[in-house]
Amino acid sequence: MKTLQAICLWIALAAVAAPAQAQTGGYPARPVRLVVGWSPGGATDILARMVSAELGNQLGQQVVVDNRPGANGTIGHAQVAAAPADGYTLILATNSTYAIAEHLYKSLPYRHERDLAPISLLASSPLILAVRPTLEARSANDLVDLARKQPGRLNIASGGNGSTSHLAAELFMSLTGTAMTHVPYKGGGPANNAVAAGEVDAAFLDLGVAAPFAAAGRLKAIAVTGAARSPLLPDVPTVGASGVPSFESTTTFALFAPAGTPRPIVDRLHEAVLAALSGGGMREKLRKQGVEIVGSTPDELRRAAAAESAKWARIIRERRIALD
Repeated sequence: MKTLQAICLWIALAAVAAPAQAQTGGYPARPVRLVVGWSPGGATDILARMVSAELGNQLGQQVVVDNRPGANGTIGHAQVAAAPADGYTLILATNSTYAIAEHLYKSLPYRHERDLAPISLLASSPLILAVRPTLEARSANDLVDLARKQPGRLNIASGGNGSTSHLAAELFMSLTGTAMTHVPYKGGGPANNAVAAGEVDAAFLDLGVAAPFAAAGRLKAIAVTGAARSPLLPDVPTVGASGVPSFESTTTFALFAPAGTPRPIVDRLHEAVLAALSGGGMREKLRKQGVEIVGSTPDELRRAAAAESAKWARIIRERRIALD
């Protein structure tokens, strides 16, 4: 009798599960590739490796990080845009790629909104406005005063042309009416080291990378770029509270799949991402890196990406920035 009851229960469960499995085709049936358009060791790569481990647990399949660096993330972006829309190739992208790049590069082989399907926002992180230890500036206002007295004389570094740190600098100069000479480096790490070594005067730097240097006195953190102070640097005010009230610039991280990915697979990934972000002590681990979790629905990500794109398109147009 117990055997018969067990069989009946199994049949009932199978009847419920069958439609869902039919929609997703048993997805995922093999490992999923998570492309990162940046080199190993950076903020995006660190986040990807943390998320991939938890996401794999939720999906029941390994999620393998695949670094495809170059051209501000657009090389990896292009590969995912051209990949089969089956849920087995995803990209963890930053707003420098999904909201900024299309306005800088005129010959990209893809269009983000047309070729990528949103899954979820993942996280965000402010930048630090930092200056070399010997620069006579203790606040964003001090830096503005120095820049106005010496137009073009101060150098401001970034992690590369078209990076979020570059665009943050352009936004800052636009809002303050100042002119500084942009010095692009090949990544946030080298830019951070250049400020600490006194090679350049200032930079907008990744919070998680720059905070230990600030704590050790190797550079001066004079402002953070988010809407609120960072728990990692509670004594450092925001740029907005330092005399530039319209300024806000953060690095945001989001997950996308190739356009045309079946909605049941997108929904499966979305559910797994939200569960991954809430598990394994993820929030505290990321907070120690200066990163805050921000989940969303696919439609919320679509709207957020469009708003970011419009914001940076205006700055790029006004500042006449072009990379090719």
